[in-house]
Amino acid sequence: MIPFTDLRLGGRRLLEVDFPLVIPVSVECRILVTSADVLHSWAIPAMGLKADATPGRLNAINVFTHQVGIFYGQCREICGVNHSFIPVAVEVSAGRLFIV
Repeated sequence: MIPFTDLRLGGRRLLEVDFPLVIPVSVECRILVTSADVLHSWAIPAMGLKADATPGRLNAINVFTHQVGIFYGQCREICGVNHSFIPVAVEVSAGRLFIV
């Protein structure tokens, strides 16, 4: 989560992240979700996505988007102090992505 003092003008408090997940528009993508410490619930309501992140296991979400933009969500699990405020951001981009 970006500290309030580092938030840009017009930024969304408690939703902005340092590095959003970037996926291309009109391409089917698979997102793998896992956790290193405790259970989390990775959710982006505007995209209809929700997946549980469990330590030691992989969970997969298939995504096919038609709209360019930035979609915000949060952790939906009570998994520790301030974990309910863990922001998640997905940026759907029209440009080409090169994955190395």
